Amino acid sequence: MSHQGSLPTAGEERARDAFIAGFKQCVVLTPSYIPFGLVCGVAAVQAGLGELGAIALAAFAFAGSSQAVLTQFIASGAPLAIAILSGLVVNLRMAVYSAAISQRISNTTRRERVLWAAFLVDQTFLFDEQRHARGLFKAHPLAFFLGCSAILWPTWIATNTAGAFLGAKLPPTWQLEFTIPLSFIAMVVPLLKSSGQTGAAIAGGAAGALLFALPLKLGLIAACFIGAMVGLVIDALLAMRAVRGGKS
Repeated sequence: MSHQGSLPTAGEERARDAFIAGFKQCVVLTPSYIPFGLVCGVAAVQAGLGELGAIALAAFAFAGSSQAVLTQFIASGAPLAIAILSGLVVNLRMAVYSAAISQRISNTTRRERVLWAAFLVDQTFLFDEQRHARGLFKAHPLAFFLGCSAILWPTWIATNTAGAFLGAKLPPTWQLEFTIPLSFIAMVVPLLKSSGQTGAAIAGGAAGALLFALPLKLGLIAACFIGAMVGLVIDALLAMRAVRGGKS
């Protein structure tokens, strides 16, 4: 089957093709993982988890923002239960992602849903949404999703490992922490193709800045909710305008 002509039809799709497509699509993100993973690896060691603890945290949590919050709380002397709870609160946006894909995977097996849950992160969600919007690999969405995960998860572990073992040698003047929000901006901006999406991004960003000081990083969760609501309202208003325009 040619990969350069028209998009494959459902009958031509193969799981292997979907997996390779997901892998290739996410290769471009691996450079952005380098500074983020280094910072998280360094932070884990500085919090007292040690090199092996930092690697285990990266492998089993696979959640950069949660890892960063967790290690910050541990380093500040907060009780372990509070640190873990704070990391979970930051990751509540995954519940939003899960709701978005729930109907699409409702007929899959429990084993397949476990795989969706295990590797659901910002990047895999965004690329899968892009795949779904373009109507690609409808017969093998999990294969595409696992293709994304097959490059991102090992890369995340590798960069955290490098940070854990080499972090003390990195010059502080590099200020790698600043690259973390930049990587998310570079990932999200190309996907903003509608008024609702753009409005949601602007509202969520503004709310995140205004609510940054809320305890337990609740400002992030509130910003996600506000951005989503603004996007839904804009889409609803545009849909109503289109209906009225069609009737006139």
